[in-house]
Amino acid sequence: MLVAICDDSPDDLALLRGYCRQYDPGLAVRTYSSAKELLASYPTEKPDIVFMDIEMEPPNGFEAAQRLRAERDGPVIVFTTQTLNYAVRGYGLALRYLPKPIDYDTFSQVLELALRERTPQKISVSSDSGTEILNVSELYWFEVYGHNVCFHLADGRELQVRCTFSSILEQVRPYAFAQIHKSYCVNLAFVERAEPNSVTLTDGAALPVGRSFVKSFRERLGNYLRGR
Repeated sequence: MLVAICDDSPDDLALLRGYCRQYDPGLAVRTYSSAKELLASYPTEKPDIVFMDIEMEPPNGFEAAQRLRAERDGPVIVFTTQTLNYAVRGYGLALRYLPKPIDYDTFSQVLELALRERTPQKISVSSDSGTEILNVSELYWFEVYGHNVCFHLADGRELQVRCTFSSILEQVRPYAFAQIHKSYCVNLAFVERAEPNSVTLTDGAALPVGRSFVKSFRERLGNYLRGR
């Protein structure tokens, strides 16, 4: 994982580099004093995450972010700025804005979010035949019956594994999933229609929403649709 910091202020470069070291001494960090320098190094040094100052000599951080995001598998970008004048223009380019001066607690929270965004979203499922790695983006929903959990996947497969429902719920907790029933959990990305007591997924599955899960499901779905 390579983190790039681009800022024309030596003090801010040193501050954010120090924050990265404090968060994880093992992180690879590169610093750039201009957007031009950062763009010239790309893709020889291809960062996964970029903390980008906006107010710099041309090209400014906003213009550089546009170029980077146009690249295939471009980096996650976090704008660092003393003004939010670019906030609307930057919608869809940056994961977050960090207003200066930046404190460590805020920085570490955003870095954690960026790392999670950049890290492939996968869960591991162990069975007697071995361990299978499942892409979260390909998992429609899963259900439990008895001592088994059945995973319904985008390629039409149904993978049945002997494991606990709670162990899988814990693995998908950071992702866009919602438990809707004591026996069902769904990927919110595949919800096609939500009724008061049921939900229909894009694979055609129609599942009941348990009475005790109605409120939490609605809140989770609403937050997901609002991008929260």
